Amino acid sequence: MNRKPLLAWGGLAVAALLLAGSGAELLPQAHLAWRLLRAAEDPPALARLRLAPMATPERVAGEIDTALAAGDEDLARSFLALADERGLPVDSARRARIEAMSDGAPLRMARAFADGALSGQADSGIGLAGAFAADLTGLGDLRDLAREGGHLVRDEPYDPLLLGLASVGLVATAATYAGGLGAVARGGATVLKVAHKSGRLSRSLTASLGRMVRESVNPGAVRVAVAAAGRLDLATARNAARSGLRTGAIAELTALGGQAYTLQARMGARGVMQVLSVARAPSEIGHAVRLAEGLGPATRAVLKLLDRAALVIGAVLMELVRTVWLALGWCWGLTLFCRRLGLAIGRLIWRRPAQDKRKPPQGRAATRVSVTGARPPAKVPVGAPTSR
Repeated sequence: MNRKPLLAWGGLAVAALLLAGSGAELLPQAHLAWRLLRAAEDPPALARLRLAPMATPERVAGEIDTALAAGDEDLARSFLALADERGLPVDSARRARIEAMSDGAPLRMARAFADGALSGQADSGIGLAGAFAADLTGLGDLRDLAREGGHLVRDEPYDPLLLGLASVGLVATAATYAGGLGAVARGGATVLKVAHKSGRLSRSLTASLGRMVRESVNPGAVRVAVAAAGRLDLATARNAARSGLRTGAIAELTALGGQAYTLQARMGARGVMQVLSVARAPSEIGHAVRLAEGLGPATRAVLKLLDRAALVIGAVLMELVRTVWLALGWCWGLTLFCRRLGLAIGRLIWRRPAQDKRKPPQGRAATRVSVTGARPPAKVPVGAPTSR
């Protein structure tokens, strides 16, 4: 019995089992990885893909309770918007508690506005409005410039980022009064200052902004501005700050401030602080703007669930690429398997006819004659004389 066909079919059966087992686990992962890679530059699509296993009714209910306990009405409403968008149930008691948070708002708003104007720190839209009002008059920037610049003049440790943002703010204030063109930059500088003072800027983003400030600010001109700030001479301080800023480098800070201001308008003060706490590079703030444009009021909830993964693919990029390559290797293995299977089926259907061993091969006699060189004897007629 010929065992070769049995071995061949056994090998094909083992290969089929291996391909089926590995494909059942690998192919869904590869499909998701491919979709994530395609959505790398589309933050809303990226967030929706990653949100599916995270946004469960239990998780959303727990996050709403946490936001209510922290007094964060905007975040609670964001989770409510996310639940409504995805069709997740939220009981009426939680909805009533969210609506009840609006009670007593006027007193809280007045207190938050005053705190923002005096200290430059805020965790609400009203507090940020107070900080913006102080900066728009120039007093907030003069306060920060005098404090940090005084440390610089006395060769004491100072905050270069806060000093640079105050200088940018003075110039943006002048542009705002001149024609309104600096309103966005003015608001953005305030947002960045408030986030930095409140410790909401991520470490990586703080380092990036610090490098931008060092490239854009002239320390000599800042010393002049500091001296003017100490005398509350707003015009001199503003002119010195303008002369001490390098136009090319300051454009990046202005653009970043504009994006932060846009986020504040779309997500509120706590929303933009949430973004600045997870973003690690200025480019990720631009991704957050696109995320807010695509997701609307549910943006804060998505950021709370996914953190930085809502903005960028992140450290899993190489893992996603590896998964896609493994899937391509699996497809190549499937191609080879199909080829071998087709050959095996073809050999099974179209067998070669067996040769008849009893039938002598043709040409044997001719071969013998040609080899020996002998001829068959000639036939002699009957009665013919024979020679002796």
